[in-house]
Amino acid sequence: MGFVRVPRDIKQVKPKFVGPLNKRQTYTMAIGIGLGLCGYFISKPTIGASNAIFVLIALMLPVVFCGLFEKDNRYVEDILKDYINVKFKRPGVRVFKTQNMYRYMHKKIYEKEVLEVDDLEEKKSWIGEREKELKNIWK
Repeated sequence: MGFVRVPRDIKQVKPKFVGPLNKRQTYTMAIGIGLGLCGYFISKPTIGASNAIFVLIALMLPVVFCGLFEKDNRYVEDILKDYINVKFKRPGVRVFKTQNMYRYMHKKIYEKEVLEVDDLEEKKSWIGEREKELKNIWK
């Protein structure tokens, strides 16, 4: 008796379109083969048949790769779109800045204690100078 394996995750089941390929894979294979053959026949008279094969491969592989490769139910264009967003469109480093309340309190205490002492000394010296001037005047 024959058995059919049923995957546990229903997302892994993809309807087949032509043979073992689904629609997306079939379309990208057709587009890739079409581009490769066009490139081959255009470049064959100028660079020769053996070098035109490399043109065929260079044109066909990226398209076919985009159709066949899938990781975590995400295709290549989704992964590239996210990569471009993270690397180029959005800022690279997001810095979390907080206010240091201890530095703020230290600065306020410094201003209150040290600078007021300086002000008092200036006032005392000013009053002392005024007293000397007044004593000189009244003499």
